[in-house]
Amino acid sequence: MIARLGAKAGLTLALLLATSAALAHHSVGGEFDQHKKVRLTGVVSQVEWANPHIYIHLRVRGAGGSVTEWRLETVPVAMMRKAGLTQAMLIGNSQTAIVDAYPARDGTPNLGYMLMITYADGHHYQFAPDTPAAP
Repeated sequence: MIARLGAKAGLTLALLLATSAALAHHSVGGEFDQHKKVRLTGVVSQVEWANPHIYIHLRVRGAGGSVTEWRLETVPVAMMRKAGLTQAMLIGNSQTAIVDAYPARDGTPNLGYMLMITYADGHHYQFAPDTPAAP
């Protein structure tokens, strides 16, 4: 149990460090509004495992039963591999997941930058710090 928690903490730290390096190369704040967060609940339907950034598709069911698919940007493939994550791990066995994300700055619907994903069984992956960048 302790080894498993240590591995999760190490993975979170690796992703946070990798994201900090990525922010210098690609301005998340230029495309996404870091001063707003959205919380989405849905099921991962697809993972676009390609450079320059991985995109996760999340199917979100609305109050009226309609389904909206969000496209959520994450870190590059090399950073994901370095952190030990795979495409299969991100799909999450069709579990319901809660995602915190920054929405698109230009108002593009259903586009965001994923900060964190938490699956129904409790495991999670964090892709960016919890605090937004300074204005």
